[in-house]
Amino acid sequence: LNFIKMAVLIALFALVAVCTGKGLVPTVQIDIGVDMPVVGIGSCCGDYNVSDWLKLGALHIDTSMDYGSEPNIGNVVKDLNLTRTDLFITSKINPEEYSSDMTDSVRKLVLEPLQMDYVDLLLLHHAGRVKGDKNPLPPCVNLSDTERGTFYTCRVEAWNSLLQMQRQGLARAVGVSNFEQRDLEQVYNATGVWPAVNQIEQHPWWHTDDLVQFCNDRGITVTGYAPMGAYPRTKMLDDPALAAVAQNNNMTVGQVALRWSLQKMSDKGVVIPRSHNATHMQDNLKVLSYTLDDADMVSLQNLPQSKIYNTQCQPWC
Repeated sequence: LNFIKMAVLIALFALVAVCTGKGLVPTVQIDIGVDMPVVGIGSCCGDYNVSDWLKLGALHIDTSMDYGSEPNIGNVVKDLNLTRTDLFITSKINPEEYSSDMTDSVRKLVLEPLQMDYVDLLLLHHAGRVKGDKNPLPPCVNLSDTERGTFYTCRVEAWNSLLQMQRQGLARAVGVSNFEQRDLEQVYNATGVWPAVNQIEQHPWWHTDDLVQFCNDRGITVTGYAPMGAYPRTKMLDDPALAAVAQNNNMTVGQVALRWSLQKMSDKGVVIPRSHNATHMQDNLKVLSYTLDDADMVSLQNLPQSKIYNTQCQPWC
């Protein structure tokens, strides 16, 4: 009897290991041999705590040249003496760095601050220069290309450079952020390669269902940022419709927002909520054991839509 119990326990542990992939979190395959945990932590704007996140065994961290969080992440990883191959690190390149060869910029502005030789996922942060950005325009901008877009050459050159850096081993997978369908089609038509990931704003108060479907149909994994509505920047988590679903399912409102986004992406996507509170981080991970029924999903489908983050790039698109 004891032998049978032990065999069952071993089988269960093996099943858990297969199902969870890296650390505690299930993964989605974004490229050959590259598995991305479906819940990560965002590190924008100072409201994050990667140390407690990593101590929980959750190993996916999202950062960017633009956030200024990479030195802190590198120091925390070093202090915790973690194995690099156990981590999943995403970073993003600013539009002013776009060119046909961004290797030096990535080494200096991404890898050196992280104290790492590579990232797991490297993204182009925007399709162009966002409105209000005061950084200089890259030389690749073509002001006369009004048909394809003033940033068309930049997008294609930068995407080609990402593919080259992937071949060089500086990134295991490459993708984009804040790209619309036109932008995705342009880089694909120029290179024959779809981005592995498109990171976009995604939550009950802002969801672009057609774009998510377009990505799903082409094997592009969608990562949803601000899945809790960037609370308290907005009051999405105070929405009575979310509160009702939370009460019916014995969940927190934040958990409802995360679970809703994952299911909206047909459980093929990823969410990267920010948090500095270890208890909230644990709550975020628990969404993996919940499911919202069809009625709950429908009740949150048609809430008033209000985009939080400015990704408008006219006329620099």
